[in-house]
Amino acid sequence: MKKFLVFFLAILALTFVACGKDKNLESYLDMEKIQSEFNIDEKDDEHIKFKDKDETRSAYRIFNFQKMKSVDFKNPKKIDKLEEFYLGKNCDIIYKDESTIIVLVLVQDNSYAYNIQSFDDSKTELMMAVSIGSDKELSETELFNLLDEAKSFIK
Repeated sequence: MKKFLVFFLAILALTFVACGKDKNLESYLDMEKIQSEFNIDEKDDEHIKFKDKDETRSAYRIFNFQKMKSVDFKNPKKIDKLEEFYLGKNCDIIYKDESTIIVLVLVQDNSYAYNIQSFDDSKTELMMAVSIGSDKELSETELFNLLDEAKSFIK
């Protein structure tokens, strides 16, 4: 059940993303670290999706990184549009600022499903999404630690 929830979350996380066409995404990410710690599900020049090798973790994670078109990335309402989308799906917004949104998507059968979406322009116009399926409710601090982990993959 937890793997299904996280897969569903990963699909939701990519709903508003459009690909960019400049430099190869791998040049911005620590691929050695990713490949040593995670299973890569999908990969091309603009998108990479990888997940925990240990499928029995209490907080199972799927990471998505995707380059965006500049016009979409620079849209000042992108977080507001994500918030509107998630609220339309009856999700609870845990945190929101100008570049990040953290959402509790679903609570079912003592399982929690979260999405974290953040945008980073330190190297390129990059969208990061972390989808989490957990056996317990996660604190805001734990969710920010997962966002920090996602950011640690950027070189």
